[in-house]
Amino acid sequence: MHNVNLLNQAGLENALESVGCLDIVEDLIEKMQEYVLYHTETAERFAIDIFTVVNNYTKKVHAIFNVLENEDGETNVKNVEFEVMHFTE
Repeated sequence: MHNVNLLNQAGLENALESVGCLDIVEDLIEKMQEYVLYHTETAERFAIDIFTVVNNYTKKVHAIFNVLENEDGETNVKNVEFEVMHFTE
């Protein structure tokens, strides 16, 4: 079984905080980890979508992550980078 390491969690938290959605960071990370563990075999980009309510408006949070290539091939850790986030109402 692999472990998932989000390399730039602070960047993800800053992006969410800038639009008042910091409270969903744990849910978003959990969904990202589940996707990586059960749906990725190699390095790839993928998106996670979450809906949340901010100031009585529903927002769709669309976060893009990148699973990095495992250079040594022997570790059980999958390193993931947060790339960008988009919001729609």
